[in-house]
Amino acid sequence: MLEEALATTVELRRALEAEVERARAEREALKSLDSDRIFAGAAARAAFNAEVAQLEAELAGALQRAAGRMGATEVTLARLAEKSPSETAALSRALADVRALAAALAELDRLNLLVAGRAMACVQAYLNALQPAPTAYDRRGARTAASRGGTTWSKV
Repeated sequence: MLEEALATTVELRRALEAEVERARAEREALKSLDSDRIFAGAAARAAFNAEVAQLEAELAGALQRAAGRMGATEVTLARLAEKSPSETAALSRALADVRALAAALAELDRLNLLVAGRAMACVQAYLNALQPAPTAYDRRGARTAASRGGTTWSKV
């Protein structure tokens, strides 16, 4: 009865495993300031997010259908275990793996965000060194118009 839900959960686990590996490799792209790899990683994350959203919807539907076939009104692991303990135990283990991988991905994302912040600070310092802000002030002590203007940068 829970075969569809278990298969979807296993697929979700595989997607998370692949994304965890990709997130680990992303740190090297951030450290080396490889913009092409960084943008490719962002596109891959967007595709991953879409895939996970679809798999979550499929899993919710599969669990709802399984609960309906079992005559359960609520979709909980405890309710499902009353009717099918062995399949529910396998599903519970798979869901525990998914939770662990999601936590690992969240931690990698946090670390990658720190590295990205440092990389951005490095780039900003380099750009400031190439184009320093003038030290001239007007008679009120405010920076001159030339130093207030922002500089826009684009990828070449």
